Amino acid sequence: MKKLLVTLTPAEGKRLIAKGLLATKQVKHALKSGYLCVTLGSTSSYLVEEILGEYDKTRHLAGLVVPKGPAVTDGKMRMTDAIFHKGLLLEGKKVIDVLDELGPKDVIIKSANALGSDYIPIVLLASNTAGTIGTFLGAAAARNITVIMPVGLEKSIPASYNDFNAEFGMNDWDYAIGTPVGAISIPNTIAFTEIEALDVLFDVFTIPIAAGGLNGAEGAVTFYVSGDDKNIKDTHDFLLTIKGEPLFPHVKHVK
Repeated sequence: MKKLLVTLTPAEGKRLIAKGLLATKQVKHALKSGYLCVTLGSTSSYLVEEILGEYDKTRHLAGLVVPKGPAVTDGKMRMTDAIFHKGLLLEGKKVIDVLDELGPKDVIIKSANALGSDYIPIVLLASNTAGTIGTFLGAAAARNITVIMPVGLEKSIPASYNDFNAEFGMNDWDYAIGTPVGAISIPNTIAFTEIEALDVLFDVFTIPIAAGGLNGAEGAVTFYVSGDDKNIKDTHDFLLTIKGEPLFPHVKHVK
């Protein structure tokens, strides 16, 4: 048994998560034989980039958090969802356009804004109709469509959705520094973090032991990783290839 210490910045974590998603049985099958629907979000944009090779990740965003607070991008500058059918990208399509054709062996990828203390993803809502999540969540539950929610552990919060459920909606704030939002938890989904990514890729045990940093490590998470000698060696060598992942490109089209 070997032990590995590694610190991953948010960008490095997103790259790891994207590579881990591509290695899952669900995503591989959906990409090859069915529908893989990658909705807008920063973490999910890395998955699209992994598949296509080149991709403007800044346009794969609807809602985002910037220093001022929660915000949304200019709709005219957004991509549509990245919808792949049997490996081919369907230009200009959204999840809602193919929703009637989806079933249990198809996959929807939806980035999360937070990961609650109960490991349930949370999404902030800046739309009266709950945005993208509102278009497919009911159908996914009804037809057992696989929904995977990639979320870096820097988005972990020391509370569960139940701690603030019904306390606010997007129109309930007396003051809001940034775009007013509501929130929803998504329990009937698969949370996919750096932990799951390393497990899928290398069959290792991973646990976060610290968070935060300075000099560009703000938001970073430090991990203890353990496993068989070869698996840890392979994990170490792989992690060296993603160390130095550039920051997410600056998003200019914030409304």
